[in-house]
Amino acid sequence: MKHRKMSVGLICICLLLVSASTISAQVKPKPIKIGFMYDLTGMFSAMGVDTQNTVKVGVELLNKEGGIKGHPIEYVTYDGESNATKAALTAKKLIELEKVHVVQGSNGTGVALAVGPVCEQNKVPFITATASEIFENTLKPYWSFRVTWRGWEMVDLGLGMIKRLDPNAKKIAILYQGAAFGKQLYENAEYFAPERGFKIVAAEKYDPTGTEFGAQISKIMAAQPDAVAVYCADMAGPLAMKQMREMGMNKIIVSNGAINLKAIRAAFNSTFSIPPYVYMAGNKADVWWQLPKESVEYKIIEPIATVYERTFKDRYGAVQHLPMGGLLILKDAIGRALSEDPNLFDRDLQAIRTVIRDKVETTKNLNVAGGIFTMTPKDHCGVIPGTPFAPCHWENGNLIYDSKLRDIKPLPAPPAPK
Repeated sequence: MKHRKMSVGLICICLLLVSASTISAQVKPKPIKIGFMYDLTGMFSAMGVDTQNTVKVGVELLNKEGGIKGHPIEYVTYDGESNATKAALTAKKLIELEKVHVVQGSNGTGVALAVGPVCEQNKVPFITATASEIFENTLKPYWSFRVTWRGWEMVDLGLGMIKRLDPNAKKIAILYQGAAFGKQLYENAEYFAPERGFKIVAAEKYDPTGTEFGAQISKIMAAQPDAVAVYCADMAGPLAMKQMREMGMNKIIVSNGAINLKAIRAAFNSTFSIPPYVYMAGNKADVWWQLPKESVEYKIIEPIATVYERTFKDRYGAVQHLPMGGLLILKDAIGRALSEDPNLFDRDLQAIRTVIRDKVETTKNLNVAGGIFTMTPKDHCGVIPGTPFAPCHWENGNLIYDSKLRDIKPLPAPPAPK
């Protein structure tokens, strides 16, 4: 009899434990699922690998902090392969098979332009990091957002740097990548050059898969420019700069932030450090350790940069910070949504996606250290001009923050294409 009573008691205890375990499982916050798609192979792989590495570290840090209001971030990653067609198909997999709440990625403009329509058609928020305003000018997006700097401002900063370095400079030459990104920056240069008092005396396009640029460089040198602007997002542009120096080009060269990628720095640091140096229209993340320690940007970047540099034995920079900008936008947007509706992630998938989209669009004065963002229904980039950039140059293999070169008042945006 005793044994029977004990058995009944044990059964009751076990049932209580099972019940408590079930209740605990029921109240466990549901994950926020993000599909990351960066170009890990192909033309944009140098950029894609670095951004993908940041995703791993960034999500881990955010989850250690409690995720977003207790909801952990769960993520899946796919390779966009630097190919528009393949990336579009991959986006469909993330949306239909993985059932992600958000798609984030695509640094290359052409790839982003292929992924954006897929997300628009399927009503899924898309956070891209392409630096070209071609994206929103072409798509006029509703579901897509571009969390990065504006290409036109980067061009204007570079031209302004030339004028500060050499007030007498009048003639410039341009070498640009023969892809959507490079073409857009060249068009911006055509607009801003006369505004800055420059005449473009040579403009040469290069194949981003090429290795020999003697013909373009010869034409540039024959035009006798006072400075050269190189717009690139690949290994070919820096190789062309190296060949310029080897062919005797001894003028200032300005470029964009993509030249701070690990693979590019490893191959061309010494080239960039040849006087009169290569100057870069960079981002505050490129020189984060030189920022004031009390600044908002330093406080945002330092924790992620410290872990990243220890993990990957590489300097953290603007390209690495691109996915963090998107993650911080989402943290803010989803956090505001959960404050209004703690049960948001109990709703159906499309309802969740819609709420996230709506909250991203109402982002206001959010500093993500790669710029300060205010989104509106008419502006799905929203970066406040002047907030992302940090002019810098290479010297003795080191990147130096040239804060005084930013003193020139930036020009207003060029008119949007009709």
